[in-house]
Amino acid sequence: MTNEKPRIIGYVRVSTDKQDIGPEVQIDALREEAVRMGWELTIVREDAVSAATVAKRPLMLQALADLKAKRYDGLAVSKLDRLSRNMEDGTRLLADSQRQGWRIVCLDLGVDTATIMGAGMFNMALNFAEIERRVIGKRTKDAMAKLKETKHVGRPRALPADVVELVRGLRDRGQTMATIAAQLNADGVATASGEGQWTTSKVQSVLKSRTAKGSYIEPLTEKRSSL
Repeated sequence: MTNEKPRIIGYVRVSTDKQDIGPEVQIDALREEAVRMGWELTIVREDAVSAATVAKRPLMLQALADLKAKRYDGLAVSKLDRLSRNMEDGTRLLADSQRQGWRIVCLDLGVDTATIMGAGMFNMALNFAEIERRVIGKRTKDAMAKLKETKHVGRPRALPADVVELVRGLRDRGQTMATIAAQLNADGVATASGEGQWTTSKVQSVLKSRTAKGSYIEPLTEKRSSL
């Protein structure tokens, strides 16, 4: 054992979802933890718009190569989803870290895989994240199926209540409007008009209004904080 400071890569992932956790917030959290834990911190910031998998992030791949080469002792992120939203990727990262002798630190979970308990909690968090992703995906598909069943000729007056509840549910889970729009488009959920793509403004309109059995109710009068 030496008295050298642990050399940690602080990985910051930036997406187009500007309402998501921003790079400055991620960097500040990592720097605070570095001071508290006595790390020698190197920040790596990656603009990865839609790179949900590690294989599509060149700076992450370089960081992993540096970790494998023993240039660093660990990889730290402010939130688990900055590292991976994919269970397969996350499990592979954990296996690689254990085999190669480096650690993963997730500040939001309070997890450090240098310990047996930390590695177990990291695995559990990946499982729960995967379950949540599948549940959201199933709800989206169910809403899309019902939308197809109730589709009729002409311009619909409003979205089905299930789609509205889906959008609200995704928002309540912390998804940004841009992320919700992207997911609805990816899953083929039709807009209120049945034409065009979901956009941030269309999602915002849903969040400011309510539908019930095809009827439209005036937008909510309560003022929401700016997003």
